[in-house]
Amino acid sequence: MEFSLHSYIKRLRDDGSSDEYIDAVRRNAKPLADCGLPVILTLGHLAHTTDVSYEVLTRIINRQIDPYRVFAIRKRSGGKRFICVPESGLLGVQRWVHEHILRSPAALKNLSCQATAYAPGCSHIMNANRHVGAAWLLKFDITSFFESVSERQVYRVFRGLGYSALVSFCLTRLCTRVLPMSSDNRLRRRIKRWQQGEQHRFLGAQIVGHLPQGAPTSPMLANLVCATLDADLQAIAIREGVTYTRYADDMIFSGDMVNRSAAVKISREISAVVGHHGFGINKQKTSITKSGSRMIVTGLSVGDDIVHLPRSYKDKIRQELFYLEKHGIESHCSRIGYTNHLSYLLRLAGRIRYAISVEPVTGMRMMGKFQSVFPSFMETERIVAMERETHT
Repeated sequence: MEFSLHSYIKRLRDDGSSDEYIDAVRRNAKPLADCGLPVILTLGHLAHTTDVSYEVLTRIINRQIDPYRVFAIRKRSGGKRFICVPESGLLGVQRWVHEHILRSPAALKNLSCQATAYAPGCSHIMNANRHVGAAWLLKFDITSFFESVSERQVYRVFRGLGYSALVSFCLTRLCTRVLPMSSDNRLRRRIKRWQQGEQHRFLGAQIVGHLPQGAPTSPMLANLVCATLDADLQAIAIREGVTYTRYADDMIFSGDMVNRSAAVKISREISAVVGHHGFGINKQKTSITKSGSRMIVTGLSVGDDIVHLPRSYKDKIRQELFYLEKHGIESHCSRIGYTNHLSYLLRLAGRIRYAISVEPVTGMRMMGKFQSVFPSFMETERIVAMERETHT
């Protein structure tokens, strides 16, 4: 991805390009090159760089095809979550955009310090660590997070990085999916962030898209879109002397509150700010918890002086290890209705390794027990991993 604007201009002069064309290239390329961003001047340029057919990209941008496979998975809380998996060509383009544009220093500097998911160095453990030992915990969940980010907002992200209007439009269309015609879509047309903006003069589009959950570009684009939301919520946190973080769609506030009434008042203000930015709050997942009660942040307990696994998580692993040692793998899997023994062991080993990442001492004891019951498992796991890598 090394790019020299001087060498590129020299090559254009050697090829006999006009001064007007060279000046236009310089105007569009220089802001990107100076910020360390990949220089993309046209859709053809992007097609060549990503080795994907120009014709295919054009059809996607014109919304002539829907290059996603959509399937539903059940949520733990009930209902369904729709996952949109891009086809291979578009997937390659999105991975390139994610790696070279959205993870570039120019993009990362626009992220808020409160965003603790998807960015380099971030994790749910780091997110939980910021709330350890708090007296009060306020938790909010954004409804349909990715689907609530509009094409117009994504377009502004690319424009803000310095890409031309046309290139920003193309990148936006390649990172969003068109909304199906529905009553929700007709309602969205009356909301500013879903209305036609500067980008739609290119095709006169009537329906704008949203971020598809399942595209590699969606998480970072959602983070960048939410930078202003994070700034407004951080202003409340600073004023109230509390800590605020956002892990994807999970927003956490922690600190000292005078009483529950004060916590409720802050909660209402937070909900209003989130609504002002065009997002909805899932009221079923909104909670206010005081120290002494079960305090969980991104799946980890923060009620004590350090982050640790919930007791139920550790008890479940210990129970499984006990039954495996007592009954054996075949009998135990038969009892719980698990037909694939290797898949079960891989899943259990993964849960134990996660325990090690949070509570090393406890996790290593569990792993020692696991290895004593299945001494040859590690070699089997290594072979499975090699086979997967070969197929990939």
